[in-house]
Amino acid sequence: MKILTSGQQLDLGDSLRAYVEEHLSAAVSKYMDNAIEAQVVFRRERGMYHCHCSVHVGTGIDAQAEAEGAEIYLSFDQALERLAKQIRRDKRKRRNHHARLPDAGDVA
Repeated sequence: MKILTSGQQLDLGDSLRAYVEEHLSAAVSKYMDNAIEAQVVFRRERGMYHCHCSVHVGTGIDAQAEAEGAEIYLSFDQALERLAKQIRRDKRKRRNHHARLPDAGDVA
């Protein structure tokens, strides 16, 4: 998965970029194996850090989440939690419920 991490008028360090890449890829791959790309944008407004995450998993499957916090890592963690929840719910909706139908002879 291709992950783009950027900051609007912020200088992001290598440790934050590595943290974002590690945690985002782990959270998305837990539910979807074929994620294509992700984008994480940080900005600072009125003393708070804002984080916007968007993930493109496949055709018609896009997830976006935003969060804000007093610390930059906290804002990312909150946005990641919301993003993982959206992906988990989307996977649950797309699950094929007809795959495990019992045979006619197995009905008790």
